[in-house]
Amino acid sequence: MHVDKTSTTPLYIQIREDIRRSIITGSLKGGERLPAVTALAEKRNVTAATIRRALQDLAEDGLISSHVGRGTFVTEATRQKKPLKKTGNRSERADISVHSARKLRLSVTRSLNEMMSLAQKPGVIAFTRGIGAPDTIEKGILTRLAQQALSGGEELFHDYGDPRGLLSLRQAIASLYGEQDICVTSDQVLVTSGSQQAIALLAQQAAENGRKVICETPCYTGVTNAFSAFGIQIETVSRGMDGPNLGKLQADADYRDALFYLCPVLHNPMGIDISEKRRLEASAWAKRNDAVILSDEVFRDLHLTGPDSAPMPVSFLKEPGPERAIALGSLSKTFISGLRVGWIVTSEERIRSLAQIKKLMDLGCPPLMQGIAQVFLEDARGYRAHRDRIREHYRLLRDTTLDALARHMPKSVVWTRPEGGFQLWVTLPEGYSSIEFFLRSVDKGAAFLPGPLQDINNRYTNSFRLCYGSLTPEEITEGIRRLGIAAYEYLNQSPGDSGFAGLGDF
Repeated sequence: MHVDKTSTTPLYIQIREDIRRSIITGSLKGGERLPAVTALAEKRNVTAATIRRALQDLAEDGLISSHVGRGTFVTEATRQKKPLKKTGNRSERADISVHSARKLRLSVTRSLNEMMSLAQKPGVIAFTRGIGAPDTIEKGILTRLAQQALSGGEELFHDYGDPRGLLSLRQAIASLYGEQDICVTSDQVLVTSGSQQAIALLAQQAAENGRKVICETPCYTGVTNAFSAFGIQIETVSRGMDGPNLGKLQADADYRDALFYLCPVLHNPMGIDISEKRRLEASAWAKRNDAVILSDEVFRDLHLTGPDSAPMPVSFLKEPGPERAIALGSLSKTFISGLRVGWIVTSEERIRSLAQIKKLMDLGCPPLMQGIAQVFLEDARGYRAHRDRIREHYRLLRDTTLDALARHMPKSVVWTRPEGGFQLWVTLPEGYSSIEFFLRSVDKGAAFLPGPLQDINNRYTNSFRLCYGSLTPEEITEGIRRLGIAAYEYLNQSPGDSGFAGLGDF
């Protein structure tokens, strides 16, 4: 087939309709296996994401089906099947409209991301970095841990190893969940290069299986970017102070086998926990729809404990359980981001399927990095003592942040109160733009992450994320003092229309 890159018809539609015609006319017969995505992409001179997007539509129409480890096949007896998707001009115009809207959204997001370079100006105190405090890392700890990992012999790390990860590390990770009274075996753990690779693996699996994906919003953009990279259309559910509002899901939609992403503990970017009521609603929804909860729990070990702290939310691994839930964890937030050790915990069957995809992706995570993580997690004086210490460190930073906000921000500005971690969500009055406020704040010497960058459709125009984890108490106090000056000047003006994507009128 000749792909016309000058046509107004998107490439994935051209490819989709060519394959559809081949199936309907019988050129591709029921049960016949399609070439691999990479082979099709190379043959058509397009990206793999374009091929996946075309195959997703065909899978939704029941013309093809994908099987992990086996490939994609034409569904039996599809030659006589009438296609479910209209392929006439109206349908193509609708697809083109969606395609154009996506391009516009990506253009706005790209421009907003470029604007964030202003936060790197000399002298600007940046509340933008989603990483932990560098002074919580014990000096020389990596050298010590590496030496302990290598004490058993360098040959332990000469091979690629099991794509699921070192057995000893998976056992150490499983023991962490035992502290939550959750029974997890090493066969239910897959080690990844940070939680971002975990999300990418799940995105690829969802694309191959034609699975519907739902994300709460606002949301960590690395999640939505990963799913979008595989051509997956994402349905969003707004998140309130107590969790996602499942009543906003389409009443007549089919959510069977859907994947629902949420961050229940110290939510990124809002910093708050899901309520028990919302957690039970999400669990019941997953069981009722035979769907899967993708629970991002990378901040769980930063949750404060003690009589003056709220209880930590129960993991979805308990209810609805590993068959209907996938939990993500990582050492990037609690220890060192550069170590790049994360993990997935779910059912054994799902781990086996994901391990096959991961083996094709990278063969396995670097064994030496895994060895360092294993030694750290197994040492009774290591990870758990470190965890207790950084919890108190972030308690100090949180309290400093909350105190500075109370002293320097106008009364009309509100914010969340996190039970740990290192970020919170600030909201300006209606009619004011967090992007315009960002530009004014940079001029005063402080920066943050505007709300439209935390939503796939650039909403939450008057909110922003304030991330204080990598700053000192002195920097936090001075930075918020500067934000307060900018806020009083900005809010002294009458509110207006924040405009498309919260760009404001400036």
